[in-house]
Amino acid sequence: MGSKHCCKVDRVRATHDILPPSRVDGDLDTYLVDRWTGEGEAEPAGVRTLTEWFNKQVLKTMYRNHGRSDSSVRIDSDYEALQGNGVPEHERAELLSELADDGIDGEAATKQFIGKSTMSRHLKECLDATKEIPDSETEWEADRIRIATNNYRSHLESALQSLGTKDRIRGVDEATLQTQAYLSCPECPTRVTVEQAYEQGYVCAEHHSETPRQDPTQQSD
Repeated sequence: MGSKHCCKVDRVRATHDILPPSRVDGDLDTYLVDRWTGEGEAEPAGVRTLTEWFNKQVLKTMYRNHGRSDSSVRIDSDYEALQGNGVPEHERAELLSELADDGIDGEAATKQFIGKSTMSRHLKECLDATKEIPDSETEWEADRIRIATNNYRSHLESALQSLGTKDRIRGVDEATLQTQAYLSCPECPTRVTVEQAYEQGYVCAEHHSETPRQDPTQQSD
């Protein structure tokens, strides 16, 4: 008898009862398609973004079921550690030990995570969804910048929270954390955020705005 699930995404969703955000109408598949195509959103999300969101929902569900704190900061930090993304092996081993104490098999948890190709197949083959602009032509760089900024902020917030608990930095809980990345013009003091430079297409209006940014969807053959 064949599986009743179309793919790993559907199987993991059913196992952990993954749901879309409460503000969203419709089921998980509708939410994934709408976010991917940009329906009702300011801009479409990439497959990488959707994959990370899905995997973090899996981790969050496991944490809730075992009474472990599932704050966004912890989920982001632990997810990166479990994936081994730039985290020393001893820190990952520490996390696995902590999870084991809470009754969670960290290694087994990672096997529940899906990859980008799996999410892509689910969208395109299982759900028959399409985008006006193929993934190969989207500006993935903007997505990567957002992910890198969020990951950096999560790690920094986690460390600062710990330092505040240890009373090593008094007042850190009330302080405002700013983690924006900036680009500086080599010719003058002009400095803008990476996001601002992306939106306007240049770093400095005086020295770098002569050549307008080309829309990748309208490149000539």
